[in-house]
Amino acid sequence: MEKTKIKKLPELSSLVKKHKVKGKTVGLITGCFDILHIGHIKLFQEAKRCADIVVIGIDNDDSIRLTKGANRPVNNQNNRLCFLSILNCVDYVFLIENVFNFNDKKTATAIQETIYQTIVPNYLITNKKTDKYWKNKKKSLQKFGIKMIDTNQDMLGATTKIIEHLLSEL
Repeated sequence: MEKTKIKKLPELSSLVKKHKVKGKTVGLITGCFDILHIGHIKLFQEAKRCADIVVIGIDNDDSIRLTKGANRPVNNQNNRLCFLSILNCVDYVFLIENVFNFNDKKTATAIQETIYQTIVPNYLITNKKTDKYWKNKKKSLQKFGIKMIDTNQDMLGATTKIIEHLLSEL
């Protein structure tokens, strides 16, 4: 029987500790990952080049609706967890269960810091060109001794642009 890569946040604390004891580095990525596109895949692949273990936290459906509107997400959180869990470059996936609006910086920062404190990755991996919250994240990371890695990729897709294109074809 195959063990699932989909975990709860508290489970990841002990799993990450075990990997770190073995000398493995851990990279964390957080986001919506609503309609998976090549930009996401390249981000995950780059993360795997930078860290031995890649952990992805996905935003819950209610948070995405609060931030991006009633028509989002396109794919529900269970489907997004499953999509990411089948990728070879991803080791673990978890749902960010707290509901919040991404634009509420105080709440978003508190939730991110809880994740950092629970997992304690070596790196937070992001793409500053597409992550408009990277500056807030970077400030929080310093409290926990976590380094930020910027993949510095060109924008290779955006879920919002994909949705806009599909709607224009109707």
